[in-house]
Amino acid sequence: MLLTIFGIGGIFHGDLGMIYAIVGDNPNLYDTTDVIDTYVFRMLRQMNDISMSTAIGLYQSFVGFVIVFITNSIAKKLDPDSSVF
Repeated sequence: MLLTIFGIGGIFHGDLGMIYAIVGDNPNLYDTTDVIDTYVFRMLRQMNDISMSTAIGLYQSFVGFVIVFITNSIAKKLDPDSSVF
């Protein structure tokens, strides 16, 4: 149950290194291969928009935290010993 809770928290995180190594700076592939992490990296690197990159990264982390919290509360209802907090 613990591994499920932590795994669900990482659902919004893509593998930036792998995707960026395959796609690189090819704008023809952005429509099909873009994930939140590559979008944040591209906004920071190409457009120098630090505030937008920070806001998107913070939103991604906040949504992941909310999902972990919901999953933990469901686990607590199923088995009180299986929850994280």
